[in-house]
Amino acid sequence: MFGETRIGAVVFIVRDIQRSLAFYRDSLGLDVALQPGTGGTGEGAQDWAMGQTAGGVALVFFQGEPRPGPSPVIVFALDSGGIDGVVASLAQKGVQMVTPVSHAPDGGWTADFQDPDGHILSMYQEGKLAR
Repeated sequence: MFGETRIGAVVFIVRDIQRSLAFYRDSLGLDVALQPGTGGTGEGAQDWAMGQTAGGVALVFFQGEPRPGPSPVIVFALDSGGIDGVVASLAQKGVQMVTPVSHAPDGGWTADFQDPDGHILSMYQEGKLAR
């Protein structure tokens, strides 16, 4: 019906856009940048931010009152493995870990953590890759 479908963007509503930019840039190493709003009032008036993962999924951030919940969970794939080191690095940077490295249902490895607004994010790697 829709042809090939892929995730094009994931939108976050965040309390503090600068804090979120720092988290996604400094803790996760993603290329995110502040985008200027149009000025004035109404939709598009405030600054917003956008970044992109290596796989081409856009992450978009708008400032407002977030509504964190159990869904959606954004999963960052670690194609080269090394999940233990990545999780240790996140913890050293003060990132709130929710679930330690554990078995994923498909035999891989996963760990969950929170962004500054309480959104649950996850790291995943295939089981055949070195931890």
